[in-house]
Amino acid sequence: MKIIILLTTLLISFHSFSQSDSLLKKYDQQLLYRYGSHFMKGGNKVSFSALREEFINPSISFDLYAKAKKDKTISSVLRYVSLLAFIGVAKGASDNNRNLTYGFLAGQFVTLALSRSFQDKSTTGLDRAIQIRNRELLFPGR
Repeated sequence: MKIIILLTTLLISFHSFSQSDSLLKKYDQQLLYRYGSHFMKGGNKVSFSALREEFINPSISFDLYAKAKKDKTISSVLRYVSLLAFIGVAKGASDNNRNLTYGFLAGQFVTLALSRSFQDKSTTGLDRAIQIRNRELLFPGR
């Protein structure tokens, strides 16, 4: 009887160790994570545009990635608009037009603040998408 219990315990422990080994392999090779302003997968850098291939299309994580990409695009456009507003500030200042200068300066600050807001929203959404994608990868069906 002791031998049967011992064999059963060994089989269960081997089975559980083999599952954790498979889980560890997935964790080491396929898990996505942020490393500064870059993304890493299995020790290799992954660009923002290459992240699209990492998400399964009909899933919540893909939808969050698409929204984060849209927010990042809006942020970039607003940042460039803010830079263009600086030209207006310089033009107004060179013409000694105080109203034009202050108008463009206010516009520059507003577009810069909106750009920062969309950038933060994009970062938060992308981190959430990566978290859900990693959970789907490590624990499929849950």
